Amino acid sequence: MGNLSTPPTDSITASTKGPLCVDLDGTLVATDTMGEGFLRLLKTAPWKLFALLAALMTGRPKFKRYLARTSPVDPGTLPYRDEVLDEIRQARQDGRRVLLVTASDQATADLVAGHLGLFDEAIGSDGESNLKASRKAEFLVSRFGTGGFQYIGDSPADLPIWAAANEAIMVSPSASTRRRAQQSLPKVTVLSERPKKWKAVLKELRPHQWAKNVLLFVPLYFAHQYTDIRLVFTALMAFFSFSFCASSIYVLNDLVDLPADRQHRSKRNRPLAAGTLSIPEGITLSVVSLGLAMTLAVVFVNPKFVVVLLGYVVLTTAYTFVLKQQMILDVLTLASLFTYRVIAGGVAVDVALSPWLLAFSIFFFTSLAFVKRYAELIQIKDNPGQSLKGRNYVPADIPIIASAGPAAGLLAVLVFALYINSPAMVMYYSQPRALWAICLVLVYWIIRIWFLAARDQMHDDPVLFAVKDKISLAAGALVVACLLVARYA
Repeated sequence: MGNLSTPPTDSITASTKGPLCVDLDGTLVATDTMGEGFLRLLKTAPWKLFALLAALMTGRPKFKRYLARTSPVDPGTLPYRDEVLDEIRQARQDGRRVLLVTASDQATADLVAGHLGLFDEAIGSDGESNLKASRKAEFLVSRFGTGGFQYIGDSPADLPIWAAANEAIMVSPSASTRRRAQQSLPKVTVLSERPKKWKAVLKELRPHQWAKNVLLFVPLYFAHQYTDIRLVFTALMAFFSFSFCASSIYVLNDLVDLPADRQHRSKRNRPLAAGTLSIPEGITLSVVSLGLAMTLAVVFVNPKFVVVLLGYVVLTTAYTFVLKQQMILDVLTLASLFTYRVIAGGVAVDVALSPWLLAFSIFFFTSLAFVKRYAELIQIKDNPGQSLKGRNYVPADIPIIASAGPAAGLLAVLVFALYINSPAMVMYYSQPRALWAICLVLVYWIIRIWFLAARDQMHDDPVLFAVKDKISLAAGALVVACLLVARYA
């Protein structure tokens, strides 16, 4: 009879630990839902920023409410932390109540709770008071008593809540937050460690993409002034300036494309999409990178290059917010951005650009831009009704792209062949016939990347693919060798 009166183990666990209360921003999701809503508003309805500012003037709760109603987050695109979801599921198996308790607006809390279907109750800010820090602690103590609940959080604002709970469960805490908690609280559990920020920053800047900016050296080479140390140094500073400027735009583009990137097979691992960098950190990184780019341009290059750099910012920003959603225009813009690098290199060292070089660049990079879209479409070719996230292309467009892309690449080879026969060749090359081998290399490389793209064996960025691909590197080495033979043999 004694055994019959003993409550089950799960009941003892539930009564001892009490309900599990879970924070939202930075805890359940590796992002800030208010920041997500702000970015969505900025992208879809920027004219509402003035009303948003007016709401902020009346207080943070009103600001959150306005943002939640005018620009609600899509809960299906948020980066949920698996370790927190596992903790929630375990609590439910133990028969415990699970509550989502967040400083985000009630509307946001309801959206997330409804999407997951794991919470018994969702509680958020009500538009009048901000349910954060000590206010959240007071609320939970009034509901469950001191020590009557567990709490999962991530930030210093959660310290007073952990102090009132029977266990502090921490998710990706900073070193200082973790130290303060362990010094003052009797029981602390760390579910996951915080990733190193410098690694996330470096990955977000995407220095591997700087390989594209080698194009800034092309005008200096074809003007045959690469023995001038002063011009080489200027071109080098222009390279770093342009690279930091491009990185700034990469960060901005990732901020705008967060929902779409999280549904992409590789882009979901980018620091902003994965939540290893926060939205405020991303904005700061973009601004600092752009500031560094402009400083290098002003100090080491020339005023004309600064203007060119500003033009690049305008063009890429237009691409980020408008042009990349326009069929064909997005591809032409991408090709123009590559050609723009060649133009920027010419401006940096004050070298007039050859029309042959510009014609080759626009055709060649149009082909590469089409490869990028083609590789993305190949990934969804088995879903005819699906379109690329944030792009105006569907699988039915594959045959057209497969025709236009290689054609543009082969036109670039034709331009190069005509250039070899131009009178200017005799002035600069002692053995111009050696350049014909470059045509063969280009034809091989262009056709090969299209074959690989059709087999879904190529990264969706052909430049990044070329940097890592041994055959592409060998082809590049052959091109350089042919240029040297033609020049010096």
